Amino acid sequence: MLALPARSHAGALYRCTGGSGEVVFSSSAAGYSGCVRIAGTPEPARRKPAPRVTAPSLAGVQGSAETSARSPSSPPPASEASLARVQGGVETTARVAGSSASSGSSGVPGQWNYSEAPKPATSVAAEPPAPTGDRVLRGAVYRVVRRDGSVEYTNLRPAEQQGRAVTMLFSYIATCVACNLHSTIRWDSVALNLTDYAEVIRVASVESGVDEAFLRAIIHAESAFNPRAMSLKGAQGLMQLMPGTALDMGVKDAFDTAQNIRGGARYLGLLLHTFRGDERLAAAAYNAGPGAVQRYNGVPPFAETQVYVDRVGTLRKRYRQAIRPAATHAPAVAGLSTIQ
Repeated sequence: MLALPARSHAGALYRCTGGSGEVVFSSSAAGYSGCVRIAGTPEPARRKPAPRVTAPSLAGVQGSAETSARSPSSPPPASEASLARVQGGVETTARVAGSSASSGSSGVPGQWNYSEAPKPATSVAAEPPAPTGDRVLRGAVYRVVRRDGSVEYTNLRPAEQQGRAVTMLFSYIATCVACNLHSTIRWDSVALNLTDYAEVIRVASVESGVDEAFLRAIIHAESAFNPRAMSLKGAQGLMQLMPGTALDMGVKDAFDTAQNIRGGARYLGLLLHTFRGDERLAAAAYNAGPGAVQRYNGVPPFAETQVYVDRVGTLRKRYRQAIRPAATHAPAVAGLSTIQ
């Protein structure tokens, strides 16, 4: 193992072992063991004469660039809501209920993309790799700035000490709250959240046509109203948006609660439109992807997806009963079929 000097270098980042055996990322190796410099500004080297180069030119270059950018002064004409142009990902660890055989699919497990070529029909249910464990792993990552200016990142909550600033960057979960097959949560009696982000949820409900109770049920099922939640696959924020889906829905910062809720509501609205207002199918598509729902013409036979849909249905019914006395608007989706 490379031995590093105790002094720190400007712009350097070390991977070290802390006193309790935890992994620490720090800008200083002082006070840690087993430090390895993994990033940073290299040591100054003797300058060599620059080779003579010709003026830069694009002559002979053949290629293309794809962009979704558009001029802010010329918005596209309004069109009927559709998922046909949406390219994004939906995170899931779903697997086929009662099946142990893996499929030969070469796609990325748990993600869908409408830009892919159609796959041949098959009567065998595709099974993504099984989760590595049954536990829903949780934790947080903290940024610690010490008095000497050094910075470290750790997954252990630092003790309160003077002379340093501690910031929790995000918390992480292995999968969505309602996706754990062995969850001990009593979904028919767990406390509901009727106050957090009330105005944003109300506005998003009106904008997207998604019933407020259904919207709250999805947020509860995905993150339990944790705005800093991030899954191990990269799903972010209250509604656990994957980066591609967030981008497609116009979300620039998935940890911004208003953007996350409005983007997630817009996505739910598209799913409801695609599946003719059926909330069970929309919830299944939110978990396993719309392609899976269309392929099986219903809720896919994935154990995780099935328990997710049932738990969302339980939460949706309870939120509807709690919100209805104060409700002042109705869903805008015609023919809406609620989860019963």
